[in-house]
Amino acid sequence: MSKKRKRDPEASESNIGIPADSKPEKSKKDKSKLKENDNERLGSSDKLEAKFASLANVTETDSTTEENVAEVANDRMEVGESVALKNVAASLVEKPSSKKDKKKKRKDEDLSTGHSSILSKFDKYRAEVLSSGPKIVAKEAVPEEPLQGLHPLPQPAQAPVQKVDPNSALPSYLSQPTTVPTSQRPLFESFNIPGLLLSRLEKLGFANTFPVQSALLPLLLPDDRLPPSTPRSDLLVSAATGSGKTLSYLLPILASLLHRIVPHTYALIIVPTHELATQVQRTAHSLAAGTSLKISTAIGTRPFEVEKDHIIANDVGSTGADILIATPGRLVEHIRNNPQFTLRHLQWLVVDEADRLLSQSFQDWVEIVGDELQKPFSMKDEQVGFDITSIGLRLPKRAADTVRKVVLSATMTRDVGRLAGLKLRRPQLIAVDDIGGQGISMDGSDNDGEDQETADKGLRELNSLPSTLEEHYYPVTNPTQKPLVLAKLLSDNKTKSGILVFTKSNESASRLARLLELLFAKKLGKKRTGSSQKGWSIAVSTSDKRKKEISANTTKFKASTIDILISTDLMARGVDLPNAQLVINYDSPRNEKDYIHRVGRTARAGNRGITWSLVEDSEARWWWTGIGKVRRSNSDGINKESALELNDKAVQIYEEALEKLGREVRGI
Repeated sequence: MSKKRKRDPEASESNIGIPADSKPEKSKKDKSKLKENDNERLGSSDKLEAKFASLANVTETDSTTEENVAEVANDRMEVGESVALKNVAASLVEKPSSKKDKKKKRKDEDLSTGHSSILSKFDKYRAEVLSSGPKIVAKEAVPEEPLQGLHPLPQPAQAPVQKVDPNSALPSYLSQPTTVPTSQRPLFESFNIPGLLLSRLEKLGFANTFPVQSALLPLLLPDDRLPPSTPRSDLLVSAATGSGKTLSYLLPILASLLHRIVPHTYALIIVPTHELATQVQRTAHSLAAGTSLKISTAIGTRPFEVEKDHIIANDVGSTGADILIATPGRLVEHIRNNPQFTLRHLQWLVVDEADRLLSQSFQDWVEIVGDELQKPFSMKDEQVGFDITSIGLRLPKRAADTVRKVVLSATMTRDVGRLAGLKLRRPQLIAVDDIGGQGISMDGSDNDGEDQETADKGLRELNSLPSTLEEHYYPVTNPTQKPLVLAKLLSDNKTKSGILVFTKSNESASRLARLLELLFAKKLGKKRTGSSQKGWSIAVSTSDKRKKEISANTTKFKASTIDILISTDLMARGVDLPNAQLVINYDSPRNEKDYIHRVGRTARAGNRGITWSLVEDSEARWWWTGIGKVRRSNSDGINKESALELNDKAVQIYEEALEKLGREVRGI
């Protein structure tokens, strides 16, 4: 086979009579005309592109109308044609040098024509869709939010910060109590109190609550809106004596136990004295009348075996105490020596007069009661009944997990060490101080100018006095004539009954009572109007007296059969004496707490009361730096009286009385 010869382009061109190095040329006139047409098309294309860009910007602001949309579409078609013509003009400027260049040129023209056709169809379809849809309504321009600089943004007002001593280690619930205004006295019916208890309150003449009751009832009463497992806070309550603290915890206890089925010791109320226990029991009986609840006491006034039958349920469940009121010593005796006595079912633990109960050991009652509450609950302890664990129900592991604790006092201690033994859960301190809206001085922070000892006392105690109390300070320049000073003040005073006098000891009380009888017998005092007796009726209630005698004197004093009752601090706590009009501190109390509890026997439940303090010159400085600094809501404060002037006749009568008393003591 013969090899094919390679085709030479120059040879082929020579065969058709065209020189190989010759190029087709056009006339200058044709070239200039073509260039003018090309420039004209390019110019029109640039104008259309500019117009299209301006209309596109209008479309982006949502203000393009239907006509503008159509115009934009037509302009884009013209732009597409112009682009195609530009391509053709460019191709005409250059002459293809071969068939290969001609084919490429032809392919580019077809491609340009195809693109233009597709673009025109798309623009036509888009114009039809826009024209058939809803007209575009221009939106209102929204002003732009100004940009923030580096300056700080506005902040809400900060809550007032309580003053706290930086050196204090008190927990927040003690250093920042919840204060209750004294003007807050809503009706009992405004609370979630059962109807039976409301009817009892109405019969007893109670309609409006006292401030401490209005604060505690919402926190202690059962709330049906909350599940039973909702954790509740233990409460510490500081309120003046006679402010209604007893009713504030008895009502929630009775409300929670109205529907109990099996009698157990569900509530335990611990008080320091027999008198206070008896008073609480009477109030509870009055409120629980008409219910099946059992209320009893364990205070040592009955034989131990008899007391056991009143506080322990038998096999049938017909006896026992649902609510037990006890003194700490007798309570410890039952826990240690009565195997059937248990606190495993306890739901309420109330500690009344807590400052005294916590400051004295009382056979380590805090630790013993706490250990009893920690004992695990077991159905084996039940003498009768159905084992609910057999049907899948769970019981609390121990009473300490569910018991609600309420700690009350007029002089609430803030000693963390003493309160720690109670093992309070989520504690909250409620303070009713009769301050009239003023802030409570916490942590000694407001004691400007006071010595450090006084400030330290403010760290530990939260004290308060009734707002209706009128205080008088009488200086005694000659201590040996103090009984005569008291007799003279009483004889010149309008108050002739309901007088309670406090002394420092049993001996001082007995001596004062006899001297007053002798002085009044000498006609130093006036006869009582409407009475056949001369002078005044005077009685003594001290710890060396029998309990029956003390109880009888208290009853007579309430009935105004006894005009003057002389006592030690035995009568300073937990005794309700509604008719006490005048309280006299013949001997100064040991501290501020004792003063508050003494004068708290009067001015109770919103009634007015008066107190006198007979202070010797040697006690004056201590009295004013201690008792004089106790917070008071009364704007008058303490009325400082001048020293009483005694005439010679009064002094002679007093000396004769002293001689007679001396002979009686010697048995002459």
